[in-house]
Amino acid sequence: MLPFRLKPVYKNYIWGGKNLITSWGKTPASPTLAESWELASHPDGDNIILDGELSGLTLSEAVRKCPAIVSKTFRAEDTFPIMVKLIDAARPLSIQVHPFTEYARRVENSRGKIEAWYILGHEEGAYIYLGFNRHVTRREFERAIIDETLTEMLRKVYVKDGDTYFIPAGTIHAIGAGITLAEIQENSNITYRVYDYGRLGSDGKPRELHIKKALDVTNTFPLNITPPGRSGNVIVSCSKFHTEKIRAPFTGNTQGKGFVFMMCLEGECVLRCGDFECELLKGKNVFVPSDCEYDFSVDGNGEILITRE
Repeated sequence: MLPFRLKPVYKNYIWGGKNLITSWGKTPASPTLAESWELASHPDGDNIILDGELSGLTLSEAVRKCPAIVSKTFRAEDTFPIMVKLIDAARPLSIQVHPFTEYARRVENSRGKIEAWYILGHEEGAYIYLGFNRHVTRREFERAIIDETLTEMLRKVYVKDGDTYFIPAGTIHAIGAGITLAEIQENSNITYRVYDYGRLGSDGKPRELHIKKALDVTNTFPLNITPPGRSGNVIVSCSKFHTEKIRAPFTGNTQGKGFVFMMCLEGECVLRCGDFECELLKGKNVFVPSDCEYDFSVDGNGEILITRE
């Protein structure tokens, strides 16, 4: 099967900004945009296929109909493995944690969530929270949530463009204000929020916290923030996904081993594969199915983020 483009899913939350609209070509109905789900096959957001024989189907419908586009071993009843997002944090996100797989399956009937962040843009002084700055006990963690002193025990990391951060399941974390990033993650939308700066949701009420579940899954030891597998073009390589950044021109293929998802980070490129051709401009994506029988080429001058399982 030939490659195809995916229509992004737009999500707007109270912390979203305008950067994905002004700099990344996104066109939501709202004046701000928090997240653009570029690769998503999930009940909370499902891309629509824009090209070829699967055009008009959601990605979830497509993988049930043609599981070989994911990989040789993927079955129609399986869950699509990963998700790729663009995120614009004009204001800080809540301090939160994602569950590991065993807990998520038992409690949420979902997979867990490992994720990685690749920093695309930042304002001066922008930072993230990533894990604890020392070992804390569960009781200290709970008390800090109640007393609203949690940030005092978190590791604050100032970011710069091109940084990569790996967030294992169970790691307390938050994206700070003034950061635009690409997020590569397991296909899960389970988040346990523990602190939200006292903000109110669209209903005028404080946004829900998930303290008990967060206490169940959070790793209270400091962690090594060096992303696994990073070297050369590789941004992050772990058991759930592999992501690299390559400057055009280049060629490749899937070799039937699994799909290849590409998103342009800058510049202007053209992807050619068989008789399929599409422009890859900043913020645009293309999905190369695992069962694609042709090599592909990306020509032009730009940087492409490539993710595969």
